[in-house]
Amino acid sequence: MSFFTIKGTVRWYALLIFLILQCSFTVFAQNSINVAGRVTGKDDKLPIPGVSVKVKGTGTGISTDKDGKFALNTTSNSTIVFTSVGYVTQELPASATMNVSLVPEDNNLEEVTVVGVTIKKKDLTGSVAGITDKTISELPVTNVNQAMQGRIAGVLVQSNDPRPGGGVSIKVRGNNSIKFGADPIYVVDGLVIEQAFNTINPDDIASIDVLKDASATALYGSRGANGVILITTKKGKSGEGKIEYSAWVGVQSFTRNLSYLNAQQIVDLRLDAYANKYMDANPTADRQAYINTLLGPNSIAFGADELAVYNRGESYNWLDQITKKGIQQNHTATFSKGGEDGSMYVSFNYTDQGGLLKTSNYKRYGGQTNLDQKIKPWFKIGTNTGFSRTEESYIDGGVFGIAANANPLLPIDDKITYLSWKGIQSTDLYNPIRSLTIDGKGKQNRLLTSNYAVATPIPGLNIRTGISFDVRSQDYFNYIPKDLGQSLRNSYNGRATQKKESWMNWQWDNSVSYDKSYGKHNFSGLVSFGLTQNNYNYNQIDASGFATDDFSYKYLGGAYLKEQFQLGSDFVTNSLISYVARFNYNYDNKYFATLTGRYDGSSRFGNGNKWGLFPSLALAWDISKESFFEGINVDALKLRAGYGIAGNQNIPNFAYRSLYRPVFSDNSVTYVSDGRLGNPNLVWEKQKQLNLGVDVALLNSRLSFSADYFVIHNDDLLMERTLSTTSGFKNTIDNVGSLLNKGVEFNVNAKIIDQEDFKWDFGVNLSSYKNKITKLYGSVDAIYNYGGFTGVDIQREGNLFLNQSLNSIYTYKFEKIAQQSDLERIKDIDYGGRVIHPGDIIPVDVNGDNKIDDADRIVVGKKDPKFYGGFSTNFAYKNLSLNAVFNYNYGGKAISGLYEGLLNGSGEYAGITDVLDRWTPENTNSNIPRAYTGSGRYGVGETDYAVQNASFLRMAALSLSYNFTEGFVKKAKMSNLRVYVTGRNLFTITKYKGYDPEGGDGYPTSKMFVAGINVGF
Repeated sequence: MSFFTIKGTVRWYALLIFLILQCSFTVFAQNSINVAGRVTGKDDKLPIPGVSVKVKGTGTGISTDKDGKFALNTTSNSTIVFTSVGYVTQELPASATMNVSLVPEDNNLEEVTVVGVTIKKKDLTGSVAGITDKTISELPVTNVNQAMQGRIAGVLVQSNDPRPGGGVSIKVRGNNSIKFGADPIYVVDGLVIEQAFNTINPDDIASIDVLKDASATALYGSRGANGVILITTKKGKSGEGKIEYSAWVGVQSFTRNLSYLNAQQIVDLRLDAYANKYMDANPTADRQAYINTLLGPNSIAFGADELAVYNRGESYNWLDQITKKGIQQNHTATFSKGGEDGSMYVSFNYTDQGGLLKTSNYKRYGGQTNLDQKIKPWFKIGTNTGFSRTEESYIDGGVFGIAANANPLLPIDDKITYLSWKGIQSTDLYNPIRSLTIDGKGKQNRLLTSNYAVATPIPGLNIRTGISFDVRSQDYFNYIPKDLGQSLRNSYNGRATQKKESWMNWQWDNSVSYDKSYGKHNFSGLVSFGLTQNNYNYNQIDASGFATDDFSYKYLGGAYLKEQFQLGSDFVTNSLISYVARFNYNYDNKYFATLTGRYDGSSRFGNGNKWGLFPSLALAWDISKESFFEGINVDALKLRAGYGIAGNQNIPNFAYRSLYRPVFSDNSVTYVSDGRLGNPNLVWEKQKQLNLGVDVALLNSRLSFSADYFVIHNDDLLMERTLSTTSGFKNTIDNVGSLLNKGVEFNVNAKIIDQEDFKWDFGVNLSSYKNKITKLYGSVDAIYNYGGFTGVDIQREGNLFLNQSLNSIYTYKFEKIAQQSDLERIKDIDYGGRVIHPGDIIPVDVNGDNKIDDADRIVVGKKDPKFYGGFSTNFAYKNLSLNAVFNYNYGGKAISGLYEGLLNGSGEYAGITDVLDRWTPENTNSNIPRAYTGSGRYGVGETDYAVQNASFLRMAALSLSYNFTEGFVKKAKMSNLRVYVTGRNLFTITKYKGYDPEGGDGYPTSKMFVAGINVGF
């Protein structure tokens, strides 16, 4: 090639390069654009610093500053990508001004940790429902169960102990077991815990998810038969670190008390009761003359002190002497920060619940530390650790009941030992004022810690190991002073008790999970192996006889009644080995399938019966994504079906063996049975569960609806069975029959108005279930619950009948209040020695044999509600919002022993004002039995006369809150500021005659008015 040829070629290349550069410069000059804007959060409208702002397909990029602002140069036809950990990535076409709102994608809310592996909630096929921290914060609660009350379909939460720090019962889809393991399990960040759920601070919770059917609970196999409650605690979010403080203080009072008779009314009732009995025996006598003798000297109906009070027109209320206003407060401070390599969340909490009875109190001190950190791009470690300490001041259990039912004719006196009726002191009625001096204390320390390491050697593959501990110690101390009735009655001369309990439960989980997609095919699977061991021990000392009360329970060595010393202790361990395999598949996010298998071995069963296999299969179809559904205004339409088997092994340890204890007597050792016959044939209780469901979303998801239908067939029910005394044992644990439970659940959420300045949301859920016993052991069709004064009386509750509800009420049927015209009709009926007069209760002769006996007892109702649930609504106008939460229960029956006792009408103990409308010869249209003292007639508790309608509608909370404007909080150097006032349990609409249809009659529920604040920096 010649020089000229080369020169010509170079000239052409140079010209080409010049033209390309010229064109590029021209295009750049024409399309170059300066982009500037601000990135904020969609929910809180607050700036997000540290957001990655990049030009798609290039290396050009910048991060937002502390005010969320950014600026960069690009071309007008480019795409800008906004990325921040904890938020949904957005891609938007470039423009000169770009103010972007990022939608939070909080991992706390998208993921849960189960069996030692973190999985997406969307992979939890089956029936799953839950609430987030936003819902939890709407109610000022101190207990995790209270936060769920009325908010989740299929979950029945009942406050059965309204005292400070009291427990709350919870059932998922009704009763699915007779006795053992009827409650759901709780899983906190992957750690299964038992009892003491009030140690968890609700302010630390990011979400609560309830797994209800076998497909969802299959990951827990033997432990999830009655539902699983997954609690996920908070983590730090990306961006600038946050400091938040929330606090509330409330004033508490009893929601209601019963309308007790005053002193004058008690006298009238007692006079009527005595006169009625006298006139039954002496029909021709002078009634008024007899009454006059009762009000005179040497009265058989009144003590002289009672008559003196009556004649002075006085009346006394003992309950007022032991009650007070309850002040409650709760404080939580949190510190959090997150980034691409890790996050931290630290909180401190203090709760103080002052009781409504003097000296009663519950306090909780706690802290939570959640940390995770990438050590390598493919390796991460983390911990979720919480510690709590609770302190309680106990009161003798009978204080409230004795004070509430005290004699209004008895003057208040803090020096008497026992209370009295008719001038006669009863050693069962300890002076409630003096009982407040009993020194009762409880202290509990608890450490919950889940620690894990996760390796991701290749994309989609996660190898995880985790060790978790639930370490709990609890101390109970009590001292009864020498001069109290509780001590004098039992000749204690001072009684001290010390009980120390310790739990150490550990859980080791190992899992491998893998996610992979091929086009429209999406696969995920996991295998897991886990070990769990639960250890419990206690020791208790009861000592009597103290020279002085000065040292209370603190100096047991000072007790001198050595023969009254009582010692107790025990050490118990049980363990569980679990293997889990789970496979998920979905095609194009339209067709879903989940197959799960869990294989558990439990130490609670004997050789040959330790292992149980629990499989499940779930299928789902999102019809809204089908091509033939295009053009139809439906955002989602998902059909679900699942079937599986869950298990229950929550029986006493060593139930498969007969246990004996050594006893030393007369210089020899004998072994004495604990009364239970071991059953080596015990097997797993197994639940076969079918669930059918549908999820629907309409109008751009402003209206969503879900419904579920379930059938649960529980075989080999585990229960305690009474044995004949001839066997030498009292009872045994056995697999007894089968239980069928069916039900439906509905949940609706609607954004009725969704404008910038005004929003109105509404949500409602409804659940219903029916259970019946389909089989008992052998050919038995009934198992009776005997008890009462004789020990052989059939009780109204606790009986099991074939084809009846597990929660049946069994007694005589009430016919009517007898009138004079009824006496001829019933004169030939044998009432077992009882005589019916006008004004008395007539039971129904069910079988028509003119005899009232056990054959006339029938199931008169069931405690199961026909349906239950809750609803809530929220109105928001600009920064002001009003939120109301209700829960309800309809159709269930209940027995109120308290109300029945107050209605029996002798005037020799407390009464209720309903008896003012009792039957008398002048008031025969009454449905209240006449007053009467002594036996010989049917009491109100011997038929279904007073069985209560336990339906109710309760306003759980009404809150008014204000979020200060962004401009104000920014000037105040804050990130957010919210103040609110809340009323809890403001009213309850019910026909129930006791204290509360939900909480029962041991202690009234309370209402509380709360003022609170949430502030962030």
